[in-house]
Amino acid sequence: MSHRVKSLWHAAIRNFALPDATTLEPRIATRLRAAQLSAATRHGWAMILANVANAVMVVLAVAQGPLRYRAFLWFAAMGLYVVPLSVKMLRRIGTPKPQAVSMRGWRRSILNAGLLGGLWGAAPLLLHDVSAGERMIIVNVCVGMLCGGAFGLATIPLAVLVYVGGLSGGLMIALLMPGREPAPWLAAPLLILYSSILVAGACSHARSFADRVVAQARAELAARHDPLTGLPNRAAFDLAITEAFDRWKRYGERFALLCIDLDDFKAVNDRWGHQAGDQLLRQAANRLLDSVDRRSTVARLGGDEFAIIARGIFDKTAAGVLAADVENRMSAAFELDTGPAFCGASIGVGMAPVDGESAESLLKSADSGLYASKRERRGAGPASGAPEASAARRRRELTQDLKSAIARGEIFLQYQPVQTLRGGRLEGFEALARWRHPRLGPIPPAEFIEIAEKIGLIHELGEWILNEACREAAAWPADLHIAVNISAEQLCDASIDGVIENALQASGLPARRLQIEITESAALVAVEEPILALRRLRDRGAAIVLDDFGTGFSSFDHIRRLPVSRVKIDRSFVSDLPQGRESGAIVKAVVSLAQALDFPITAEGVETEAQRLFLEKAGCTSGQGYLFARPLDAADARARIQAYAGDARTAA
Repeated sequence: MSHRVKSLWHAAIRNFALPDATTLEPRIATRLRAAQLSAATRHGWAMILANVANAVMVVLAVAQGPLRYRAFLWFAAMGLYVVPLSVKMLRRIGTPKPQAVSMRGWRRSILNAGLLGGLWGAAPLLLHDVSAGERMIIVNVCVGMLCGGAFGLATIPLAVLVYVGGLSGGLMIALLMPGREPAPWLAAPLLILYSSILVAGACSHARSFADRVVAQARAELAARHDPLTGLPNRAAFDLAITEAFDRWKRYGERFALLCIDLDDFKAVNDRWGHQAGDQLLRQAANRLLDSVDRRSTVARLGGDEFAIIARGIFDKTAAGVLAADVENRMSAAFELDTGPAFCGASIGVGMAPVDGESAESLLKSADSGLYASKRERRGAGPASGAPEASAARRRRELTQDLKSAIARGEIFLQYQPVQTLRGGRLEGFEALARWRHPRLGPIPPAEFIEIAEKIGLIHELGEWILNEACREAAAWPADLHIAVNISAEQLCDASIDGVIENALQASGLPARRLQIEITESAALVAVEEPILALRRLRDRGAAIVLDDFGTGFSSFDHIRRLPVSRVKIDRSFVSDLPQGRESGAIVKAVVSLAQALDFPITAEGVETEAQRLFLEKAGCTSGQGYLFARPLDAADARARIQAYAGDARTAA
């Protein structure tokens, strides 16, 4: 029997403490606790002032009576609780909200809630022998604090339970003490009922709150972590290095940046296949994690590129020791299913703030060291490193040339038509950036856009694309729109609102003819200010398009957070149509959702008539792809517009 009672008790504690705690990963649990505490302390000053004001009211109610010394003693105890709490809140002013809270800190908050409830529950017990009018004031104040505290702590149901239990328990005992008139006996059942309702309401609210936080945290972790190795990806790395510089500016905390490339990874991949390569990458990630402490960040930037943001490193000597340790770990054999494999590493080290006082400058310094390390290793190594050396040289050359490519007129736009699937009416164009290098020829957009993001040029490049696209579209007929892609880095820039407004004003293009396309990965890292800017643009008439829909981790959450006006189905789903069963099911599901929300749908990558017919039947409204036209230069786009206008007049 005792075992069953103990099991029921632990189950109740888990339910009040942390919904689904047994199934939550540690990172999600700490994130949930942080969100619970942040929500509970959001109006901390108001809660402290309410406690002080009501405590003063209780003291004033009995200040002229014989129990005033008890009241002053109780008020002093309340001060011992409130003053340290106020000091803590003063110290936290201007600091960012915590993203993780330990179980110890969370339990401390519950203990504080229990102490506060106990203090308020002690008031009617200590001051029970007062007049009816004074007792009425004390009871009213306690009931008010009962409701206010329960609502303030509603995201932490266990805190509500101990707070309400302490306060209502003391009030209940005071009401039922002998020698009183019968009215309090009638009020006691009401107090039990109200307390039960408050606790039940807090549990319901906390469960809904926890479900939202857990869903968002899981989506963000998935989007900011590499699915193969489990390490933070480039987006998470960018946030981590920004936070590291914030700590340096605020606390003077230095750190080291290590950029790491695996030297012979391509040879392993080519010889034993991608499965062996994946095994090697996972083992390499584990070795990097073993080389640093928990305060540091290890990220996979892409391919065989890794980076370490090493905290607790205060000089280049210590950074060099860490780099040597990493190099030794990577030189050991990797045990793969196909047998042992060797894959050394080249490492570049940057020390903040000595080698750079910004993320961009520190990355450049570490990259320079990485390339020097590669040159040194290849100079002593076999000729099989030539392909990697060629790739590195190409990347360095493109990085340097991209900085002046816009000024030299090498960057230009092409425009891919978007038209209705039924009837073929031209709706507008999507602007696509192209780079024609004077020596290397056409550079794939994915290659130079990635470089632009890495060296911090994406804002300048994105602004030029936006201005050029709006200027060209302003000369088109008034019923055609222009769609422009906005990257995650641009979206998180607080000035994106002004950049778009300036482009519209300079070109004279009405906002209703502009479509801002945002990928799911960009939407996931968007903060509140850019989202508000997008909402203002939507209110002016611009359309916000969620691009590559269905390829991310939390599409429905993006639709809820962002002022979305249209969705675009990614070409990866369209390419398998109409034979692909899974792709067809996904397309139909996306169309059903969009239709329920009254969103138009554009399908990308339409290349065959069979795909067009399937998409039209599924309910897609428009499409773009080689079936209709390849991306066109500006002059060809204008000619196509004139041709469509002529066809429309002929049909009329």
